[in-house]
Amino acid sequence: MYAVINRPFRFRFLFCTLLVLYLAFNFWTTSRYPSLNDKAVMSGAIQLEDPLSFEAHYEVKPEYPVWKKIGLTTLNWIDTNRQGMTFGVLFGASLLTLLGYLRRHSFKGRFANTLAGLGIGAPLGVCVNCAAPIAKAFYTGGARVETTLAAMIASPTLNVVVLTMLFSLLPFYMAVTKIALSFLVILGAVPLISMVLPKAQLQVPEAERDASALPQPMAAGIDETFPQAVYRFAHDFMMCLWFIISRTVPLMLVAGFLGAVVATLLPANLLDNASFNVAAVFATAVVGTFLPVPIGFDVVTSGAMLSAGLQPAYVMTLLFTLGIFSIYSYFVVAGAISLRAASLLACVIVVLGTIAGIAIHFYERNSTRRALEILTSFEFSLVTSAHATGIGESFYDGVIDGNHIRIVGNPLGEPASAGQADNGKAFTRVEAWKLGLDQPIEFSFAYMWPPFWEGRSIASGDYDGDGDIDIITASTRKGLYLYDNDGKGKFSRNAQDVGRFAGMPVFNAALADFDNDGWLDLFITTYQQGNYIAYNRNGRFDFANPLTVANRGDAVLTLATAIADMDQDGYLDIVLGNWAAGWYRRIPGEESRNRIVFNENGRPDGGKYSDLPGMPGETLSVLASDIDGDRIPDLFVANDFEQPDMFYFGKGGGTLEAVTRQSGRIPFTTNTTMSIKSADLHNDGSKDVYLAQIAGRSSGVSKRLRLQSLTKYCDGIERAEDLATCRRNMDIKTWYKSGNNFNPDYAGKCLELEGSDRDECKAMLIKDLAIQNSDPDICKLIPATQPLPRQYCDIHFKPSRQATAEEMDAAIPQIQQRNVLLSIADDGTFAERAVEEHLEIGGWSWDVKIADFDEDGWQDVYVVNGTWVPNEVSPSNIFLHNTAGGRFAEETEAAGLTDYLITAAATQADIDGDGDLDIITVPVNGPLIAFINNDKTNGAVTFAFDDQKANRFGVGTNLAITTAGETPLTLRREIQTGGGFMSFDAPVAHFGIGTSPEVSGLSIGWSDGSMTDIPVSLPANYRYRISRLSE
Repeated sequence: MYAVINRPFRFRFLFCTLLVLYLAFNFWTTSRYPSLNDKAVMSGAIQLEDPLSFEAHYEVKPEYPVWKKIGLTTLNWIDTNRQGMTFGVLFGASLLTLLGYLRRHSFKGRFANTLAGLGIGAPLGVCVNCAAPIAKAFYTGGARVETTLAAMIASPTLNVVVLTMLFSLLPFYMAVTKIALSFLVILGAVPLISMVLPKAQLQVPEAERDASALPQPMAAGIDETFPQAVYRFAHDFMMCLWFIISRTVPLMLVAGFLGAVVATLLPANLLDNASFNVAAVFATAVVGTFLPVPIGFDVVTSGAMLSAGLQPAYVMTLLFTLGIFSIYSYFVVAGAISLRAASLLACVIVVLGTIAGIAIHFYERNSTRRALEILTSFEFSLVTSAHATGIGESFYDGVIDGNHIRIVGNPLGEPASAGQADNGKAFTRVEAWKLGLDQPIEFSFAYMWPPFWEGRSIASGDYDGDGDIDIITASTRKGLYLYDNDGKGKFSRNAQDVGRFAGMPVFNAALADFDNDGWLDLFITTYQQGNYIAYNRNGRFDFANPLTVANRGDAVLTLATAIADMDQDGYLDIVLGNWAAGWYRRIPGEESRNRIVFNENGRPDGGKYSDLPGMPGETLSVLASDIDGDRIPDLFVANDFEQPDMFYFGKGGGTLEAVTRQSGRIPFTTNTTMSIKSADLHNDGSKDVYLAQIAGRSSGVSKRLRLQSLTKYCDGIERAEDLATCRRNMDIKTWYKSGNNFNPDYAGKCLELEGSDRDECKAMLIKDLAIQNSDPDICKLIPATQPLPRQYCDIHFKPSRQATAEEMDAAIPQIQQRNVLLSIADDGTFAERAVEEHLEIGGWSWDVKIADFDEDGWQDVYVVNGTWVPNEVSPSNIFLHNTAGGRFAEETEAAGLTDYLITAAATQADIDGDGDLDIITVPVNGPLIAFINNDKTNGAVTFAFDDQKANRFGVGTNLAITTAGETPLTLRREIQTGGGFMSFDAPVAHFGIGTSPEVSGLSIGWSDGSMTDIPVSLPANYRYRISRLSE
């Protein structure tokens, strides 16, 4: 033992060893690995909030002057690196102290010292910037230059979590190339650099070590007492700590500032659409080697750039050079070892990064050629019901302000046997085929691309007029599935022939009464085959004679729909939220401009319309709702990606006024908005607006979201045929990374598939190769028998419409990584409250359900989420319980609403007639799921409308009621058809009323803008229908 440790320092060595172990364990368990795990969890969804950081503590707005952007980016960089740098300084000081107690600091051979550095650095898990102080300590304390450099480089590049992210986000060949080059630098370049350094620079001689920084050894043979050892160890450590701080922290600040200067001055889109150029690859390598980025930044940034279409050569160069070295590491190595050592290491990384980029470029070209030969079998040369329930107990029949109002009601039923409580939880999860909602999993290789990987719509409503809630789901293979409810929550497939729609790729099917005959008609949107209305004739849809609803001539798909009486003429109009390509194209052209189709006497055929002003975007959700309380419908458009959301306030007669940044009314919205809903969450009489997006920052997400490995995705599926389909698709997902992320070497995998999957695979991969090579001519090689991949390919290359400077100046700001809750003030401005009310996290949020699921008088929030985009985990849907007064608690598991199937759409409806709301979800690559609500602790009332003076089902009508008891609540609901994502709820207002025995003080804001107050008290636990008669 004493051959290694100086005998007088044995107690101090013990103290220092314990300190080193404590610092490492504490950092790994409380900071580094939880943080890396969060990044791995959200790897496919992480969006950078700052040029040099994952998260921005200080927002860097586009309109800020350059000096302010540089300053804020510097501060964000310091904040991002704060924990890692603190650890680096403390750990470096403790190592420097420890090395002073040792007799021996290195091995004899260069390679052995290099391996020692590799073994020390790899598990540390700190970025190269944070490893720099540790490297300083190693070298100053007597370690060889090989150990010092190897540890510094291994720490950010060979961490196991970072490697997991690497293979998740990037093609296999890029991941292997990065790892191979990292080992080449560590095991090859580092020993070679040591060979060309002067002997004096290989290791600090004992006699030349800084005496002010190292502990003074006592005379040989003299032992020190335990108290002396404690005091002297503290003294030694503080001296070493000051040494590390004084020699590394000032350089850190300078490096952060210089990195911010470069990141700010270089445009973010500098390489967009850039063709391959060796000089540009070299410049990219220089910048990548220079920038002081946090750990994992290289993987996330490169994955995002590859998905966005950046040339693989530049992606590979950045993947290797980012994070393996930096200007800060250069400063520290130059100061501790020598300028020659720092310069040689930097040059090696720049040269290897350049070579890697060039090699990947030619590898991609050759792989693409080979792939096309496999996929096409020849050589190819690359070129660059309102009337239904009039029967019931009468509670009111009278004339108020010229309106003849009639209210009838029926008692709510008892819970059906299908929904018996499961372990005392409020909801029971059931595969919906057990209830009769029986359809196959419609998912295959050709659907692994937007919009098909996002599921299909679901709608609830009483389309057959028997008083029960029926269900309709859209299908891109069968057109439509119609399910009749037996009144007890069991369904049977409606055998009606859907006519031409059986062969159409239907995405949306929404129930609404367009001709005011008291029957719910069906609005249908298809992929590239137009929009239609199938009118309801006495409970049967007229699929043989649908009305064509004209859209733009170049429209691809109406993915979002809102149905409301926008001009308040008594007929429901249709807002078409158009969508074109999505994830890989991001910015659409005019084909994605939205429009309102006005209903002329029951026929919204598109002859009268109004295109919405502003930038066209990839619209995922449209909501019509009276937010400002002026009794005129407003309109909110949720756009994905860079194109901002558009808010319009109604001015009457169907006219709208767009909200601008300059108005100051709305502080910001979400960036990847997928759902937008409005509801009174605080029972204060005003509606809040909730916007859902990819909501989970790179830190702390695993504490808020329930996550499950994708390896378990299919495990809970019960039916054998569903399970087989699910597993077949998940097997494909393990290797198929679509679009720009595709690995051409995987073309041969198509030959391993069987049946339709093989043909779809070939067509999809040709499409990917066309996108990777930015070559629309490759699209022509897709066989005519595969129309979907050909359509994906052609649409991708349509011209985008770039926003003008004036449009961007007027655009409402957007934020990333969390959801947004907007609450309106008396002056018409909105305040954002999501964080303070714990509504900011939702996962990869799609559809949002806002309702009082436990019937305590306060509306809760249920978010369905997940994505087919490459990821290693699947998050559960999330239930946020309103704890009364505007604070929400995550209670997903307690409520029985956990589900790890990727889900984009859901409907809420009382399917079993017991008064509480059930939920039906539409998972991707899974069966329909029903969550049956068993909770009968509290009471409820529901209201449907038969408005014979406006639209019959009361869409757009606002209803307020007041509960009885010691603490009465005034509750408000609005009948909406839209918002959410591809989901349409039955036009019924549901109120949970707690233990209140009755409700009173009904106040109705009709969809035409008129008001009626009804002086009536109504008993709890009834289903009511309010009629406004035409007489």
